[in-house]
Amino acid sequence: MSPSICSAASPLRRRLALYSLLVLATFGATTALTAAEIVVGDMDNLQARIDAAQGGDVLLLGNGPYAGFTLEGRHFTAERPLVIRPAPGARPVLRGQGYTGYLAKITNTSYVVLDGLTLTRTNQPIYSTSVEHLILVNLHIHDIGQEAIHIRGQSRHIDIRDCRIYDSGHTQPQWAEGIYIGMGQPPFESVEHVWIEGNDIARTGNSEAINLKARVYHVTIRGNRVHDLAPGTATQHNEAAVSCEAADRSYRPGEDPDVWIERNEIFDVRFGRWANGIKLSTMGGRVIGNTIRDCAQHGIAFNAYDNGPGAFPAWLFDNRIERCAAGAISGTVLQVRHADPGPNPNRPQTWYRASPPASPARQSEKL
Repeated sequence: MSPSICSAASPLRRRLALYSLLVLATFGATTALTAAEIVVGDMDNLQARIDAAQGGDVLLLGNGPYAGFTLEGRHFTAERPLVIRPAPGARPVLRGQGYTGYLAKITNTSYVVLDGLTLTRTNQPIYSTSVEHLILVNLHIHDIGQEAIHIRGQSRHIDIRDCRIYDSGHTQPQWAEGIYIGMGQPPFESVEHVWIEGNDIARTGNSEAINLKARVYHVTIRGNRVHDLAPGTATQHNEAAVSCEAADRSYRPGEDPDVWIERNEIFDVRFGRWANGIKLSTMGGRVIGNTIRDCAQHGIAFNAYDNGPGAFPAWLFDNRIERCAAGAISGTVLQVRHADPGPNPNRPQTWYRASPPASPARQSEKL
């Protein structure tokens, strides 16, 4: 190409490049304007604000109290999720009218964040069915009728982090789990990729702090503080503070549920019929670096229900178990491997940056 042609084309290229930047800038500005930070005042209708929300909106709640909400059939994205969190300086409270109903019922919905809310005085505060990419963080859930957080249906990618959960089971103590993943009876439902970390869970009626049911896959329970519990009734086998139920081996034959229970602190499991620290079953699980103390029964117990070919092994490594009345580990016919299972391949979601959790002093206070 001759120098004259080259020099003539250069201004054209510069103009095209400038035009492209202007188009991109305009598109970017338009995109930013379609999302908003929306202040929801104490007297506002929270449900109406949620119904009108678009992808990328951040609903900033005042102190409330608010009556709760339903989300159904709403699909957002990682780049443009729906976020519900406090306005600056506020402590939003979602409060029921007694131990009935829900406060956050979320169905067939994706990419939603609940951050920094208090939920109280209802039956089941968070009840989610067939959800994807749900983040529950810095929540304060207490004084409720049944379980605090229930994730069921065909749900995928659920994070429950840095929450304080206590005083459940006022009306149904046998169904008062702090965190309940899956379903306890057929037809079972498949819940996958669940990350449960940094929560403080106490006084959950006669139920488990954390309960995993059949058809639950790729779950990490890490760094939680679980204490002051009374699992088990005369008619139910709620058998531990953290319980992994029997695997449904007919669902995906031979596929490891991939459950990790790591570096949790479990203590004062003293009351109830089945006062164990952790219960393992044919689901297996990697139990690593946990501190378990002061249980009226075993630190780690096994249940061989539905044992047989295809049951998954449990891995026990580097756990510290003290002052458990029936001994550190129960006898079992299940496969148990006392060895390091290697690194956990699972990770929490990274598309949302949570607000700062409670101060270390508040996190460590006894509930």
